[in-house]
Amino acid sequence: MNLILSSNPFVQFWEELKVLGPKVLVFLIIVVLGFILAWILKVAIREILKGVRFDTLCYRIGLSTALARANVRRTPSEIIGLILYWVVIFLFLLVSLSTLNVGAVDQMAASFLVYLPRFLIAVLVLIFGYLLAGFVGRAILIALVNAQVKSAKPISVAVHVLILILFLAMGIEQLGIAKGVVIATFSILLGGVVLALAIAFGLGGKDMAKDFLEKKVKSTGEPKKKPDDISHI
Repeated sequence: MNLILSSNPFVQFWEELKVLGPKVLVFLIIVVLGFILAWILKVAIREILKGVRFDTLCYRIGLSTALARANVRRTPSEIIGLILYWVVIFLFLLVSLSTLNVGAVDQMAASFLVYLPRFLIAVLVLIFGYLLAGFVGRAILIALVNAQVKSAKPISVAVHVLILILFLAMGIEQLGIAKGVVIATFSILLGGVVLALAIAFGLGGKDMAKDFLEKKVKSTGEPKKKPDDISHI
């Protein structure tokens, strides 16, 4: 009789459900808590960034303009809050999956948790590099325009691209993806950008040198005034 019951598929399903049911319940509870916590953190971070005028800073350095050109209708503070929202949800999802005791899922979750800090650092490096490149490029452009350098735009663009390439290489290196290829590619791109920057500076310097020499020739070509024959005592 016990053998017949144990071979019954409905009985087997019920036994498995009794074992798996609590795990599924814990899984669902963790997922729901993750969504709630993610929403709270998203709203909190968004309001904190708005309070410290983070969006105004992003507008001044040109980030908001770049987002608008890319047809992104969210503010920088909303984007950061949204990124944090999905990161928290993903973390809670990994934790909840680990409660099901599935070997492959547990291994994937462990690998991701180890890799997550490096990924977050790489993202922060890229964001900081983008902001710094925009700020430095704009500052150089304004300075060169005020100095009446005709090649101000190419020089500022070259500096902007150089900083972006530098931080992009740093971010990829932080992820540990094909370090040898990244270093070789970065060296080639860096050499090309430096060459372009040198040419741009040379063109700008040529104009400045030309103006300087023209002014010098004009000043030396003017006849000098003779001193008066009568000197006063």
